[in-house]
Amino acid sequence: MMLLKQKTVFGGAMGRLLKVECETIVNFNRADPFAIVYTRDKDVMDKLDVLCEKYPDRYVLTKQTSRDKYYRMPKEYVKFYSPAQNSESTRRAASERMKKMNDERYHKK
Repeated sequence: MMLLKQKTVFGGAMGRLLKVECETIVNFNRADPFAIVYTRDKDVMDKLDVLCEKYPDRYVLTKQTSRDKYYRMPKEYVKFYSPAQNSESTRRAASERMKKMNDERYHKK
C-alpha cells in the first residue's frame, strides 16, 4: 500500500491548508448575468483581488472569512476552451501566420 504525503500550501493568518483543500468553485446559471467564484486558493485570491482593484465595476469581493473569499464577476468572463485551441501545433501555426502577416505589412517591396 502506498501512502501519499499531502504538503501544506500556506499558513499564517489563514491557517494551514492542504493542497487538496485549496479549491475554487465557479457557480452561475442562465438567469443571472454574473458568476460567483468561491475560493480557498491563495493564488486565485491574489489574482481576483488585483482584478477587483483594477476593474471594480466588474469584479467584486462580496464576502470573506479567515480562509476563503467569494467574488462576483460577469459570467461571460468564464471561458471553456477546447484542448485543440491550446495545443502546441495550434500555437505554432498562429505564430507563423502572424509572422507572415507582419512580414507582408512591414517589409513591403
